[in-house]
Amino acid sequence: RHHDSDTDTGADPEPEATAAPDTGEDGGVHGNPVQWTIDWFYQQVDGYCGPAVVGQLVAEYTGANITDPQHLVDRAVELGLLSAEDPAAGMTLPDIERLLEDQGVPATISSGSLDDLRARLGDGHAVIAMVDSGEIWQPSREGAEDNNPDHVLVVAGTADDRGVVILSDPGAPNGSQPAVPIEQFEHPWPDSGNQMPVADHPAPDLTPAAP
Repeated sequence: RHHDSDTDTGADPEPEATAAPDTGEDGGVHGNPVQWTIDWFYQQVDGYCGPAVVGQLVAEYTGANITDPQHLVDRAVELGLLSAEDPAAGMTLPDIERLLEDQGVPATISSGSLDDLRARLGDGHAVIAMVDSGEIWQPSREGAEDNNPDHVLVVAGTADDRGVVILSDPGAPNGSQPAVPIEQFEHPWPDSGNQMPVADHPAPDLTPAAP
């Protein structure tokens, strides 16, 4: 059920994505792209995408100031979730789920459609997606489809009026709010079976108002 590969292959300095969207009073936006990218940082080391996205979520949920994933890398190694000898081998989604819960952010791995993802974002939940990095960063250079889900990132929101998915991607140097066309996102995400660890509770700053 869970893919075992999450080997971050490094980021291209100029990923093919559109400009960050205007996320003001836009009825087509699901989630809060600004809030979900406040704690973005560039992972810099291959294989650190798992600890990096955990760091982003923990920072949002607890208010911790996390600008480097090293202590989360060390904790993942301590728990046997990441190899100290081969960190580029990355972490599985169950490993990421366990590290999140170890840091006080319970999460559940599920799979679903883009509408399911929109619904969770709209309810204020944190959403991680496992994707094929080549199809996110440089789809025109991907060549033959390798169906290899090798990277995790935070889905910050969707802007349906503009037809884009907004990301918080630790694997790209300019990964704070890149806006990827929905059609482009719909290729790399299914490589993992549309799997997404979702935080069990809405983020404190994003708890929806009562009806």
